[in-house]
Amino acid sequence: MNAGVTRRGLLAGASALSAAGCAGFSAAGPPSAALDRIRALVEAGDVPAAGLVVRREGRIVFSFAAGLAQGAGGEVAPVLFNADTMMRIASVSKMAVALAAHRLSVAGGLDIDADVSAAFDPPLRHPQFPDAPVTLRQLLSHTAGLQDPDVYWMAAPGRTEGLFTPAMWRPAEAGSPGSAFKYANFGYGLAAHVLERAAGMRLDLLVAQSVFRGAGLGCGFNWSGVPRAQRQAGATLYAFEEDLWQPQADGPAVLAGESPAILSETGFDLASYVPGTNGTLFSPQGGLRASLQDMLTLARLAASEPGMTDPVWTHDPARGADDTDAGYFSTFTPGAQVHPADDSPIPGLKLLGHHGEAYGLYSAAFHAPDLDAEFAFAVTGTKSGGAARAERHPVVVKATESLWESVAEILGAGAL
Repeated sequence: MNAGVTRRGLLAGASALSAAGCAGFSAAGPPSAALDRIRALVEAGDVPAAGLVVRREGRIVFSFAAGLAQGAGGEVAPVLFNADTMMRIASVSKMAVALAAHRLSVAGGLDIDADVSAAFDPPLRHPQFPDAPVTLRQLLSHTAGLQDPDVYWMAAPGRTEGLFTPAMWRPAEAGSPGSAFKYANFGYGLAAHVLERAAGMRLDLLVAQSVFRGAGLGCGFNWSGVPRAQRQAGATLYAFEEDLWQPQADGPAVLAGESPAILSETGFDLASYVPGTNGTLFSPQGGLRASLQDMLTLARLAASEPGMTDPVWTHDPARGADDTDAGYFSTFTPGAQVHPADDSPIPGLKLLGHHGEAYGLYSAAFHAPDLDAEFAFAVTGTKSGGAARAERHPVVVKATESLWESVAEILGAGAL
């Protein structure tokens, strides 16, 4: 940290940014407790930055952020983190891809229940169940019989099919596609491939056109379409290694860039890319750059999209092939995770949305239908102890436990 800049001073600066959001507070939990928890996370050095925004009945009732978006490890001059700071939001990104899929389906551009195998060469087929169709609905709900291989991204100009390997399929005893659940990031790379083929358009441009613009969102996959000033003020994601916050994603060079941050071989020209050849190019599984405010809107859009509210899969303990990740997952729609009221990180409150975990970041964006409310939070880095699961619910880690408690208090839905 630069000389003359103290952690307490930075916290005070971040606090001032959210004063307007707290002024309209009207909820069961006192905002001062939530403010203190977020300050404490950063001031103790547990995370480089943290923020929480809560909206109820269309009105922001709480908004606070603290810490550093950049410079936490001294790599650049300090930049404050706030509710409008753009960051890589990890798997919360999947809701944007699913929204695009459902809207393309409604417009007649594709059928999410059709077999997508022919969109690939060779066809997408489980080797143990070659006659079983694989559908977009299955890919979006993690029921396609997939599991993540060691590598599920391809540098341009490579093709999606270059990632096909027997290791991407679950064993035969897990059942045919459509019969069981296992969370698989690669499924969204395959889904993006299908969407690009159907729309004849790159994923980043398709989602911007069908989802972001109409909602007034300035976010973008791999920084595509994000205004330069917002990118330059974006957040670096960190891990705490060797007693220092070390950049893991969106370091200084990426934030200073102007083109989409894609993985490509030397000399590749994005203008030459043919849509529907590499569905992983824009990181559909987690590469959306968005703010906490944007995440609120995504959660609301997901809860308002008819195709994203009906569960495809709900765990049945009698069905042994489901992989719930030790209770992390219990219900999934085509594009969103559901926490039923009796299995929620906020006891008694049903939630629909998504979690995100990658490169040190932990994030969440959810809609609470019974309260007509949304919330979004993120921490942009964690120490090793912060990633440990908390006792109350498998989706809660030590670094986010106080944020979940704050959401519960603010919404008046009890505390963890």
